[in-house]
Amino acid sequence: MSDRSRLESINPDHGPILVTGAAGFVGYHLMKELGMGEGDIAVDVTADYEAPEGVSKIIWNLPSPPPEELGEVKYIIHLAAMSSVSESLKEVHKAYEINLMGTISVLEYMVSRCPAARMVLASSSEVYKSLDDLISENCDIGPRNPYGTTKAAAEIAAFQFARNYDLDIVVTRAFPHFGPGQSRDFVLPSFCRRIINSRRTGDNVIRVGNLNPVRDYLYVTDVARAYRYILSRGQSGEVYNICTGTGISIADMAGMLIDISGIEIELKTDPDLFRPADVEFQVGDPYRLRSLLGWKPEVERKEGLTKLYSWWEARI
Repeated sequence: MSDRSRLESINPDHGPILVTGAAGFVGYHLMKELGMGEGDIAVDVTADYEAPEGVSKIIWNLPSPPPEELGEVKYIIHLAAMSSVSESLKEVHKAYEINLMGTISVLEYMVSRCPAARMVLASSSEVYKSLDDLISENCDIGPRNPYGTTKAAAEIAAFQFARNYDLDIVVTRAFPHFGPGQSRDFVLPSFCRRIINSRRTGDNVIRVGNLNPVRDYLYVTDVARAYRYILSRGQSGEVYNICTGTGISIADMAGMLIDISGIEIELKTDPDLFRPADVEFQVGDPYRLRSLLGWKPEVERKEGLTKLYSWWEARI
């Protein structure tokens, strides 16, 4: 195993770090987790977001070519993506443009300016075929929506570049995660906002879609820490699930949020709110991440939901 494929630790002093999609809700937590600062780079379509002191913010509107001021780095964590399944269903062409072609632009930047760098490509559990058991990294690919399809295509492109140009690339497949700063359109932030509004208006009925699907939810800081473990210790050319190995239904997550709110709310199912081709069960096998790299989640789901609810309560 080469030195570059299994680092024992990572420190900004070892070389510049680049995070794409830094304005996303995972981006800031990841930059903090990595201890980013002077000499490190964050890129997104805007510079209007918080970054640790000393981090250079550069605008890069993927899939356009990299800006001239973006020089050589030693580590790349490629988060930038259209990350919403529902948005990808509405704008399929845009999903391919950002998720696939955007990844190819980052890979071309890597080849031309920093071919010795290590890249972590943030993919998704949405690439997997539906399975009624724990999903390991060896399970079949079979995405059921444009988001998952574009992520699977980005993985193929990344590994092809790795073979053709001898690049050091590791792929992660994160299962659903949540936390402060996540877009209001995702299911848990949406529940938070609607519960808070119900408490204030006195309307105790909330219309909801399908609450039966079981997912492997993680809190955002645990995901950011998993990225650090994978960046520093992951095997080049491998895929790592980011998951807990335990599932919970959307109904139970919503129930915990209602308990946190302290009010009585009725959830009324509305078939018009159901998402097409929804997967009923999706729980990951965390063996590689936990047993091989030593990661484990630290934030219990209810603790994470309490933080999420409090964050939205302060902003509505």
